Amino acid sequence: MNRNWKRLSLTVGLGAALILTACNSESSSDGDATLTYSIWDQGQAAGMNAIADAFEEENPGIKVNVEVTPWDQYWTKLESGAQGESLPDLFWMHSNEFSNYSEGQILMDVSDLPNESDTLSMDEFPEELVQVYTTEDGQMLGVPKDYGNIGLWYNKALFDEAGLDYPDAEWTWDDLLENAEALTDLDNDVYGVLAPLNREEGYHNFIYQNGGHVLSEDKTTSGFREDETKEAVQWYADLSVKHGVSPTVGQFADNTNLTFFQSGRGAMGFFGSWMISQLAENEYTNENVDVAPMPKGTQDAVIYNGLANSVSAFTDHPEQARKFLEYLSSEEAMIIQGEHGSAIPALNGTDVSFLDAYPQFNTQIYLDQMEHPVIKPYSKFTARWEDAENQALIPVFKGEATVEEVSETIITGVEKVLESEK
Repeated sequence: MNRNWKRLSLTVGLGAALILTACNSESSSDGDATLTYSIWDQGQAAGMNAIADAFEEENPGIKVNVEVTPWDQYWTKLESGAQGESLPDLFWMHSNEFSNYSEGQILMDVSDLPNESDTLSMDEFPEELVQVYTTEDGQMLGVPKDYGNIGLWYNKALFDEAGLDYPDAEWTWDDLLENAEALTDLDNDVYGVLAPLNREEGYHNFIYQNGGHVLSEDKTTSGFREDETKEAVQWYADLSVKHGVSPTVGQFADNTNLTFFQSGRGAMGFFGSWMISQLAENEYTNENVDVAPMPKGTQDAVIYNGLANSVSAFTDHPEQARKFLEYLSSEEAMIIQGEHGSAIPALNGTDVSFLDAYPQFNTQIYLDQMEHPVIKPYSKFTARWEDAENQALIPVFKGEATVEEVSETIITGVEKVLESEK
């Protein structure tokens, strides 16, 4: 999907065309309008609908329809909409996909919105997140909606049964491994820790904790040129291939880390804050698990990222859409989002509203870890070099090669993508 929109072929099938019918806006006189706001997470629908309701109450005549499309279908649908200039009026944007929509005048430039607003100030959002959705020539094509980072979730019942203390802020990598070994019970198909081939919720965190990096600061070279990076990824992979305290890559192909955890077959796992609703909805995990900070390496570090709300450049109702975007970015809407447990609000000072949504879990750790955040590594073609990195690491997670042995393949693949971005 990484391609120049101006050169996209217009091969939209009938099925996609039918789906897109729902994206058409309805209008009436005197500035009235019906807007479509497209999202991909059903777990956040209640919060987004509550925001839409509050906005409609303050803005009679403007109606907002929240439209939920699952992640995989979401991007196919959005791609078709971009080709046919029939996008939803507003929609969620992800850092991995941003480059696909940042050219060809697909997204509305809202750089002037803060200057026209009495409430919106971009200084009140994490600076790195603002930069993610701003082009090199200064066009702001989205306003941060939320942020999320990664926590160490643990099964209290399994820890209690083993007579072990729960993880805390002082835990190191050694503590994680030692407890994972004590908790692994292969006779009962229980693993001490769940460490799949996963970047954001997995080994990228350990790279930065070890003083390494994924991409150079100027986004021209791969961090796999550095010993610290290779050491961290090997340590993470060894949880499975050497120590046997994590399921193998083959086992994860049959069952996700979430499946293992929700069935009581994983004592610990790394999950982003966006997974909390699923952990709360599952009866077993809702009653038996909690979350602690990520274990420490040579330094504290945790990967964080966030979504943005963007406006279609093709909307029939630009003023009404901008007005709703301004409201989505307001303190009132951010607090509604947090109180509904949709996501951790990105606006400074409103993230505490998320804490009361899941009182059964120690979600405070997600806020505290923003004292040492590392923005999710990204560049223009993030998805391309992530795939190159992922494919090269598969033999490592199968135990067929070491990180050192595949590092040149990673470097070549990643840097070829980075070079193409120039």
